Amino acid sequence: MSLATLPEAGRSQPGAQALIAEARAHARRRRLKMAAALVLLAIMTASGVLIGRAVTRSPAAAQARPRPAVAAVGTGIVTGHLPACFGFAPPPGPPSVTPGTVFVLRGKLTWKPAGPGTQRLVFPSGPAVASQHISDNYDQTFRFALPPGHYVLAGRYGPGVGFSAFTQVTVTAGAVIQANLVSACK
Repeated sequence: MSLATLPEAGRSQPGAQALIAEARAHARRRRLKMAAALVLLAIMTASGVLIGRAVTRSPAAAQARPRPAVAAVGTGIVTGHLPACFGFAPPPGPPSVTPGTVFVLRGKLTWKPAGPGTQRLVFPSGPAVASQHISDNYDQTFRFALPPGHYVLAGRYGPGVGFSAFTQVTVTAGAVIQANLVSACK
């Protein structure tokens, strides 16, 4: 047996190398396309699951977990009632409504001497921080979002009339404070 070398095999070497490089590039493109298709499939599957959960979730389940009202960052919520003002004795019959306005004043109530052995209550000076009109003393509540600090809530039942109902509150951030006004005319 004799071994014969083919002279064309040596000459076709550069063409074979080019063919191998082209095959490798083709395989690389195919792997990239497969990886991109798998990533796209994973994204589509995840979004399909999320959309499916959102659609199949019942409104009753969403209402079963009510979320508390979120106060603005750095504020507290003050809520309560302005009582009806009857004078010294409530009138006979159904309860009457005495509309009024609740004012929020920054500061604290103080007492000042008004004469020998007497003192008078002094409300904080300055403009009202907030106000809200109350048209129904029995069903309507006031609600204020206030920054932390000391406040006086004062109720007025008519124009030109002094404050007839009041209370003091200290607001802290994130707190919800129930503060019903105490009426001096009830």
